[in-house]
Amino acid sequence: MAGVRRKQFGSHLSAPSRQALYACRQYPPTALLRNPLTRRLVREIVESDWAALTAKLDFAYDISSVDVGGVACVRFRTSRTSPEAPLILYLHAGAYVAGSPRTNAAAILPCCEISGCEAIGVDYSLAPEHVFPTQLDEIERVYLALLAAGRAPAKIVLVGDSAGGALALASAWRWRRSGQPLPGGIVSISGVLDGAAGSDSHWSMRGNDPIFGADSRSATIATTSMYAPDADPKSPEISPVYGDYSGSPPILLQVGARDVFLGDSVRTAEQARRGGADVTLQVFDGMFHLFHMHWDIEEARAAQHSVAEFVRRVTA
Repeated sequence: MAGVRRKQFGSHLSAPSRQALYACRQYPPTALLRNPLTRRLVREIVESDWAALTAKLDFAYDISSVDVGGVACVRFRTSRTSPEAPLILYLHAGAYVAGSPRTNAAAILPCCEISGCEAIGVDYSLAPEHVFPTQLDEIERVYLALLAAGRAPAKIVLVGDSAGGALALASAWRWRRSGQPLPGGIVSISGVLDGAAGSDSHWSMRGNDPIFGADSRSATIATTSMYAPDADPKSPEISPVYGDYSGSPPILLQVGARDVFLGDSVRTAEQARRGGADVTLQVFDGMFHLFHMHWDIEEARAAQHSVAEFVRRVTA
């Protein structure tokens, strides 16, 4: 039924884009993440799907492990990487409970190839084994270590997808509050930006999002509680949609029109605009959660080019 309904949409998309849309597989039920035995299986399933997308990249790249500030990280480079280019600090997707910079490499390598930037992906600790604010502390240690090594903050751009988008915006909010130097810009792609799941798109996209089941709202609340069990889900350090964006670096928000988290990006864009931030919202019609990882479809290429252009603009 879901597949039939899915094919009622997307007639304007190219054949490869329609194929990617129809091939989307729903994420396993959140209940499986609560059990340590099934959690391992869920992680293996979703991470294998993401890793398979890296195999579709049609350019040369290098991925290596590196320690930054005592935190395990991954360095991404391509043949176009230039030492003079800005640096991308990448925060991966996975609802805080899955994924890694390596398995999610298809999300960031295309931007490195287009922009000539090197990227550092933070292999932050996963929930529920490690809970908030561990992840933000690790990201901050990496960021401060990069500054201590001579990287200019204005030449660093935070890029995060899904939960990583929330981590990127939350980190910048935290650094503004503590008086830390701010990065040149922030990018959130398919961001899960409201851990309280208040966006109307959880209802309006029900049955139309090819990846999330009928109850994406309860799933979001559940994974947020696994990540931050003792914190207010409406804290800006968890849900950036509720943050104050006065004094924020420029922000780029990208999301697909078929994504249950569409409302999160729309609301965050408006919140940032009201705070006086330089904010850009890009909505890609027909696209789904984390579509930007599918390098073989034109919408993903357009999204990645837009991210690269944003990085160039805000670090110029």
